[in-house]
Amino acid sequence: MKTRILLLIVCFVLAGHNLFAQGQGVVSFTSVGAPESKKIFGADCAFASGTAYRVALYWGAATQTDDRNLVQIGNSAAFLTGASAGTYFGGGRTITTPGSSVNGPVLAFQVRGWASAYGASYEEALVNAGPFGKGPIFTLKTKDPLNALETTPSLYQAPGYQGFPIIWPEGCIPEPSSTAVAILAGASLLFLRVVQKRRR
Repeated sequence: MKTRILLLIVCFVLAGHNLFAQGQGVVSFTSVGAPESKKIFGADCAFASGTAYRVALYWGAATQTDDRNLVQIGNSAAFLTGASAGTYFGGGRTITTPGSSVNGPVLAFQVRGWASAYGASYEEALVNAGPFGKGPIFTLKTKDPLNALETTPSLYQAPGYQGFPIIWPEGCIPEPSSTAVAILAGASLLFLRVVQKRRR
C-alpha cells in the first residue's frame, strides 16, 4: 500500500513538472547590417524609413507553417533612417516556451510590417485596409539564456529570412517627387525633339 502511494506521489510530481515546465530562447529583433536583399520596402517603393512604418516579430513552434498560429512577441519597432533605411532595431526578445524545459530551442519566426497611420498593430492595418506586408516563416536557433558563451542571433542571419514590401493591395506607389521627375524627363525629351525638327 505504501509503495502504491509513493508511486502515485512520484507520478503527480513528474506530471506537475511537465505541466509547468518552460524553456526560454533569446533572439535579437534587429536587421541592422542586413544586405539590400533583406531590407524592407515601403508603399512608395523606397526603403521603409522612420516612424511611418512599423514591424513586429511573431513566433511559434519550429514545426509551425501556418502564420495564423503565430503570436506576436514584444512591442513593434520603427525603422531606422538614412543609410540604414529598410532596417530596424527592436532589441532582444526572450521567448518563453511553455511545456518544454529546453533552453535555446529552434523556433519559427515571421516579421510583419505595416504603415503606422493605419493602426497600432499589423492586424489593425489589415482591418483598416492600409499598406501591410510580411516575410516568409523561417526557423532560427535561439540563444540559451543560461549559456554566457553563446551569442544572441540576429533575425536576418537566418537563411530563410527575406526582405519584403509593405504595400497597398494594388502594389507600391512611387513618391510624387519620383513621378514628377519622370514627367519632367519625358517633357524634356519631347521638347528637344520639337526643337530638332524646327532646325531641319
